[in-house]
Order: sequence, then C-alpha cells, then structure tokens
Amino acid sequence: MTLLQDNIGAYRSVHTLSQRIAGLIFVATLHVVLIYALLNALGVVPMPHIPMPFVGYVIPPETETPLPPPPQIPFIPAPRLSDISPPPIIEIPLEGSGPNAITLPQPSQPVAPPEREASVVPPSVPPLLFTPARAIASTHTIPDYPPVSRRLAEQGTLRLRLAITAEGAVSHAQIESSSGHPRLDDAAVQWVKAHWRYEPALEGTKHVPSTAQAVVTFKLY
Repeated sequence: MTLLQDNIGAYRSVHTLSQRIAGLIFVATLHVVLIYALLNALGVVPMPHIPMPFVGYVIPPETETPLPPPPQIPFIPAPRLSDISPPPIIEIPLEGSGPNAITLPQPSQPVAPPEREASVVPPSVPPLLFTPARAIASTHTIPDYPPVSRRLAEQGTLRLRLAITAEGAVSHAQIESSSGHPRLDDAAVQWVKAHWRYEPALEGTKHVPSTAQAVVTFKLY
C-alpha cells in the first residue's frame, strides 16, 4: 500500500513538471512574438519577405509550315545543227548559160567611213601682262628698336616674304631668315604689317594679290 502511494505521488509530481515546462515554453513563445511585433512596428526589424506565387504557362513550340516546292521548268533541248534546214538555193537562168546555172549573191562592197572634219583649233589668247607690286617708299620706315634688345645689344638682319592684298596692304609676313633674336623678328613683322604699303600688282588692268620679299636690319651705332 505504501509503495502504491509512493508511485502515485511520483506520477503526479512528474505530470505537474511537464505541464510547467509546457507552460514556460508557451509563455516564452508568446513573449518572443510580442517582442518581434513591437520591433516590427517600430521599424527595427523588417517584415519577412513573402514570395509572390509564380504564375506562368508553357509556350507551345511554333510549327513551321513547309513552303511549297518551286515550280519545275520544263527542259527544252537546244536544236541540233542537223535539225536546222539549210537556206534555199535560188536558181536564176542567165543569158547564154545552161539551165542549171546558179547565181551567188555578190559580196557587199565595204563602205568607206566618212572623212573626219578637220578640228578647228581656236586661236590662242595671249597671256595677260603681269606687273609686280611696287613699294611705296614713304611707308617703308624702319621699326622702333625694342628697348630690351637695345640694352642687351642685340643686332641682326632678317628676310621676310610678304603677302600683299589687291589693295596694297601687307596681310601676312613670313620669316624666311631670322635675325637670331626673337624680339627683333617680332618687332619687324608687326611694324611691316602695320605701316608698309605697296602699289598692288596688276594682271592686265586688274589689281591682284601678290608676294614680295623684304629685308629689315637692326644695327646699333
């Protein structure tokens, strides 16, 4: 009797312990769910991504309609030489000849090509007389000596090729031979373009652009 009571008490104690454990698990799970819902509402934990259900269908393969065969062209054999009948022979009786005389067609005489007319050569036009540009001496003054070049005792001679417009102005000055000093070369080019003038070149009686050469010397006395 005592043993049976002890076993019944043990069974009751074990059953109560399992119920407590289940209750603790339920309470802990409820707390986790509440805490996750609170964090989700505050934006700390993002909502779980639930994938959208896949909606699709299978595309049946396209069936190609076979093209009709091309029409067959009947083969026509080329005529053989034996099938071509020779041209007829015309027999014309001639005076003083037998009844079986045959006249052959006379070969046509070659026609001489017409003589070409002598080509007319137009008379040559004499070239127009070209008169080169002439310098206007009053404008060909000497450029100012650069102060720095004077202090450094720079001297030299440079040669220029000038492009002269139809109005007689110098539009461009190209250095063909330098003086050896860039300051002197630049001063000469700027001065010549700004001050020098020419009587324009003439082609017949028309003013035309031309070129000329000039020499500028820088010398300290």
